[in-house]
Amino acid sequence: MKLALFLLWTAVIVGVTTLPWSDYTGHSHWDHVRWMPFCERPIMAADIVLNVILFVPFGFLLMRAGSAAASARRVTSTLLFAAALSISAEYFQVYCHNRIPSATDVCTNVLGAGLGILFQWCSKSGAKDAAELCGKPSSSQQS
Repeated sequence: MKLALFLLWTAVIVGVTTLPWSDYTGHSHWDHVRWMPFCERPIMAADIVLNVILFVPFGFLLMRAGSAAASARRVTSTLLFAAALSISAEYFQVYCHNRIPSATDVCTNVLGAGLGILFQWCSKSGAKDAAELCGKPSSSQQS
């Protein structure tokens, strides 16, 4: 069930970041790419907030769908997977008339996944994983 929720949310991300498909063209628009994160205008606060919010469940659900034990490798792979998905969506947007690919979007999407990881750690089942990852003994090990 955890994996199914993660896959469903990934499908939502793909849909949100690539729609409308009618804007797709057979040629690229590299001149529209905003390469420098948080520097190139227009920077829209709502866009940043929505990008973060879109990827919070991604990080949360991917950490939940994995093995029971947290590890630095699992956290890193979750963040890398978020970056790969985000870069793929931005690359698709290079071929769309009305979409503007942006490095800011990639950064805020990875930030959202990172917040999802933190929220998973703060949940009841994730607290033990976070303690073990940080090298602290969990409450069951302290007894």
